[in-house]
Amino acid sequence: MIRYLKHSEIDSEKWNQTVRNSLSPNVLAEYELLDLLTGDDTWHALVNDDYQAVMPLPTRQKGVLKYVYTPFFLPQMGIFYRQDIRMSVYVHFLEEISKHYVLADVLMNEQNAQDIDEEFPPHFVSYTLSMHLPYNELYSQFHENTKRNIKAAQKHQCRITVQEEKVADIIALFRTNKGSEEAVNFRNDDYTRLQKVSDYLLEHNLLEIYGVRTNDNKLAAGALFVKDGKRRWFWFSGRDNQLSECKPMFLLLDAYIRDHAESDLDLDFNGSSNPNVARLYQGFGGAKRLIPFIRLFKNKLWEIILSKWLSKL
Repeated sequence: MIRYLKHSEIDSEKWNQTVRNSLSPNVLAEYELLDLLTGDDTWHALVNDDYQAVMPLPTRQKGVLKYVYTPFFLPQMGIFYRQDIRMSVYVHFLEEISKHYVLADVLMNEQNAQDIDEEFPPHFVSYTLSMHLPYNELYSQFHENTKRNIKAAQKHQCRITVQEEKVADIIALFRTNKGSEEAVNFRNDDYTRLQKVSDYLLEHNLLEIYGVRTNDNKLAAGALFVKDGKRRWFWFSGRDNQLSECKPMFLLLDAYIRDHAESDLDLDFNGSSNPNVARLYQGFGGAKRLIPFIRLFKNKLWEIILSKWLSKL
């Protein structure tokens, strides 16, 4: 039986056990981190039986309209479960959402993508690189354009830093560059939330910080990688547009892959709707993955009403 639980009704220990032992674990979907990622909003959940399967429902409300959204900095959501579940269970989960919300935007997870049939077409493209091979073999799989950019970056004699940069400096680098573009919708609260989540991850030894500094010690780029079992999320990054000729992000990712070569880890580039960014990830030899993005409406009337609102957004 699928139950809708308010945040106060969720058993945090059972929740975390299910997420950690699921077929697609995600440390950022654990109870404490969902609290931080939703910030001033909240999250509720759908739970199947005694936590055999769980689904987080980050919730916002505008007036009387209550809806599910995917928080910034949360790569993949969906249903987490410890064993294969029938397609009918997916349908019941989605039907249950519509009983409680007028609208739901849900980015599913990697395991869901394998189990969901064509009724829910994938919309989100991501890339994953298995780093178990020696670096030379991994490098041989890079695209030629990526190799050229790495060689061009090396001529600038930048240096790589590891666990030296401050998260706040990388956030500031993003805000004053990419974050200043009209298409980026981050608010002050989003950056504050990002800092709080990063502090938690650092405290629990779950965050790797890489930076690139020029020969006159300017921070050209920085990136945060989340340690999640055998997966490493390329979670957040920033670079100085005025130093783009140094191609620091190519240098940074190459260094990260070199440092983690011959490990049992997978680097998850976490996808992008920006085709230029997607090409950057693909250029490092990552395998393409399609993740379902599902939009649900309470009923047809709400779909008509909210579609006009969403088109304005």
